[in-house]
Amino acid sequence: MPPKNVPQPKPTGSSTGKSISIDKSTTGSEASRDLAQSKSNKRKISPQQNAASNKLDKDSDSSRGPKRPKMHEIRSIPVQKSHAALRDGELNVQTFINSLAFEMNALDESMRRTKTSQTTRAFQRVPFRMRRRAAAHDHKKVPKRLRKRAIREMEEDNTPTVDSKTRKPKTTRARVRAETARRLGVLAKRKRLQKLKSSGADKETIAIRAARPKIRRNAINEPIITARKFRRRQISKTWLPTHLWHTKRARMTPPKEPLWRFSLPLTPTQKVYRPTHRIQWEKGAMAWDMSYMSTIGISGPENSVHNILKSIGLTQEALWNDKAKRWRSGAMHWAGTLTRKVGDGIQTIGPATVIWNPEKDVSDADQRKHFRQLYIRIHPSAFLEAFNEIIRLAKGQTPRPYVEDLRFEIGSIEITGPDSTEALLGVLEPYSSKSKGKELDASKFESLVGLKDPGTLPLGSLLAFSIADPRLRYPPRQVTLPKSSDYNTQKTLLEAILSFRKEEAIKPRQLFDRDARFIASKLPSQQSLNRRRGKGTPGTDLKPSVIDPPIPILLLASRHSIGSQSAGSWTVMLPWKCVLPVWYSLMHYPLSTGGNPWFGGLDEIRHLTFERGLAWFPGDMPGTDAGKVWELEERKARQKAWDRRPKGKRVNWESLDLGAGRKGEVGLGWACDYEALLGLKRELEKEVEPDNMVIDEKDGDQSSAKKSEDEKQAALVNPLECITQLSKSTFSAHLPPTSELPPTSLVTVNIRILGRGVAGTCARVYRLPDAKPVKASTQAEVPATNPHYKKAENKLPHNLRDQWLAQIPSKGNSKKKAITKEDLDLETRQQLLAQQLLGLPEPYPPLPANSDNIQGHPLCPGEEDLIGFVTTGCFNLREGRGDAIGNLSATKALEELRRYQNKDDPAARLCVVRNAGQNVGWLARWELI
Repeated sequence: MPPKNVPQPKPTGSSTGKSISIDKSTTGSEASRDLAQSKSNKRKISPQQNAASNKLDKDSDSSRGPKRPKMHEIRSIPVQKSHAALRDGELNVQTFINSLAFEMNALDESMRRTKTSQTTRAFQRVPFRMRRRAAAHDHKKVPKRLRKRAIREMEEDNTPTVDSKTRKPKTTRARVRAETARRLGVLAKRKRLQKLKSSGADKETIAIRAARPKIRRNAINEPIITARKFRRRQISKTWLPTHLWHTKRARMTPPKEPLWRFSLPLTPTQKVYRPTHRIQWEKGAMAWDMSYMSTIGISGPENSVHNILKSIGLTQEALWNDKAKRWRSGAMHWAGTLTRKVGDGIQTIGPATVIWNPEKDVSDADQRKHFRQLYIRIHPSAFLEAFNEIIRLAKGQTPRPYVEDLRFEIGSIEITGPDSTEALLGVLEPYSSKSKGKELDASKFESLVGLKDPGTLPLGSLLAFSIADPRLRYPPRQVTLPKSSDYNTQKTLLEAILSFRKEEAIKPRQLFDRDARFIASKLPSQQSLNRRRGKGTPGTDLKPSVIDPPIPILLLASRHSIGSQSAGSWTVMLPWKCVLPVWYSLMHYPLSTGGNPWFGGLDEIRHLTFERGLAWFPGDMPGTDAGKVWELEERKARQKAWDRRPKGKRVNWESLDLGAGRKGEVGLGWACDYEALLGLKRELEKEVEPDNMVIDEKDGDQSSAKKSEDEKQAALVNPLECITQLSKSTFSAHLPPTSELPPTSLVTVNIRILGRGVAGTCARVYRLPDAKPVKASTQAEVPATNPHYKKAENKLPHNLRDQWLAQIPSKGNSKKKAITKEDLDLETRQQLLAQQLLGLPEPYPPLPANSDNIQGHPLCPGEEDLIGFVTTGCFNLREGRGDAIGNLSATKALEELRRYQNKDDPAARLCVVRNAGQNVGWLARWELI
């Protein structure tokens, strides 16, 4: 389209600059003199005139037409000179009022013109999360409702637009690449035709159904190939079912550094930190593809399965009496921590979920021989440890149960937020057949319309039913929600919640059936659905036919914390190959509060877990095997980042001044140095000393010496090998003074900073030091005073504990008014003066810097008072203050609890948190998780 001739805007107001022009009749010397004068007056020219002249010169030379005029003419406000109202030193009131009226009218006119003019472009009116990088010059990147306006603006601006399909390469390299791509396409087409011809596809053949994948028992199965044409990219890792969808919208793990042998999305490319917080507590929904969570199947005699569960940590009496009958019958799920026995102690494996498959009623005689099934859903970092332990326990059972690796058979989607239930109701359409009708759990699920928090359901709620292919009803329609203020609506919802506790007959779950999972995985292709949709009336949904199999699902409602304001979440378990269709519909569901559900990555999971005040596995549990591996990998990453920084811009750990003559960081600055906390380094050094080596060995001692050498080598490879993790229940059982804890055990706590300050990862946690008694003087005339400490003595102040206790904030928010000398009476002033004159003189020589405090902050306690480290720390948007998750030495934490028997004691569970590389600490209080 040819460019339009748009008139240039004229300068407004009185201009002080002079236009420079050279007449053709002038001589060369005059022209050069005027040109030199124009160069010297370059800054005196009006900016609008200079821009307009440059634009004219540019438009005359270039092939492109001029852009549309700027908004200077519209936004300009004409004014009158103020001296028009002044005549002979007198103010003419009428003229002054008229000038003001003129300016007010001009301002109003300018506002009207600015409002009616298009001050923003079409791509600038798009919401933040819908903006695209090329939207300024590509109308296809703008939503359909704004495309016409975008095309019109691009034509007015003469914006250069490029169509990728008709674009011709301009450089030699681009031409070579285009030609190579064309030849490769021709070669691939030729190979496909040859392959079809050699296979005899053009002849009459017999259709053979797809083979059902084999699942080996008591062995690990091979990972599934998500995209066959990208099989070479999945040699060392496995793609999630939604991998290709996430790679375009999220930051993934590096190709050569998979996480738990999966390629996982870390965080969306959009800014979602604050939206994640709002979704959890205000409105909206956020979903994750949790198909990387591992599923272990156990099937066998009921007694054998019971023995295995009791051996991996399910030893609570409440799980095997009549109270847990609904859990054992499959009506609810159990979430807890799995453990295993190691020598005389117990090692924590990790958090897991156990789901039983209901069975038909059998007689008491066949109860022991009857086979039962259950699923154990566990984190992938602890899968291998749990799987090997279960197989070891299964080998010792008679009759022997079967253990199956179902990691790539069952996928899952997790969604949280106030609108999570609404989104699932709009996507998960129950599958109803003419013969069987609608399932009971499907009716329960549909009755939850208006539910805002899944955590309000009974603990361990579970629903199991089959759904239709979500692509049949794509795009999903918004669910009609009743008014929340209606009394009948609230009553109906309350009755639906109470119905979860009713004892009802339960049928076996279809997701436990291997054949049902295989049939559900054979979904029709998208092309066949498009052909069926093209034959019908536009805008109508497709009805399930014979070729549309039902998709069995398990719907788990989770409650994350004890707090009444914490929101729960839904977990949808379904066949692996059915995750992608459900995910597409879920991401495009229109929420009643506006927008669509967000998607998150691993960082968002850690963010929400932190705001709930819970520990994230495995990062916040360094006493488990998975946590040890995570801590060592994080150490390497932090040390690498520290080494990469220049020496002048990185923290010098050796020169850190902690006050009172203490130099250097406690332990390794880039690590949570549990070896220094628990004394493992010193023990290892003693074992390696040459004095402790055995020179003369007998034949009987060779095996023990070889075993000790193997243990030393293992400790050198993994210095955290002997550390164990204790749960809250196990730790609380050792509160009586007679019991003792393992010396190398850790316990997870939630640390809340009482005042200002934010704790980061690897922050040091100290307990309050003991009060040091002051020695009384033998002479009555000399007062008992504590001497000033010198720098060389390396001692902390005697009243350090009192200084930290004085930092406890008061409950009232009223600030005390500062008392000044002007507010004091004469008698009080005389007393203060007398105290100043009779007081002790200032020490000489003066105290060194940071000997008594650090910039007004009390000194941090010594290394002997170190009790733990912070594994996750940040500013908690929910609480409005600094918060942290840490791990303390179990023995030192137990000493603190035994010291303060009264929980209301203001000094109970107080601690000091200091970030690594800093010398200022913050007062905090810790609570067991």
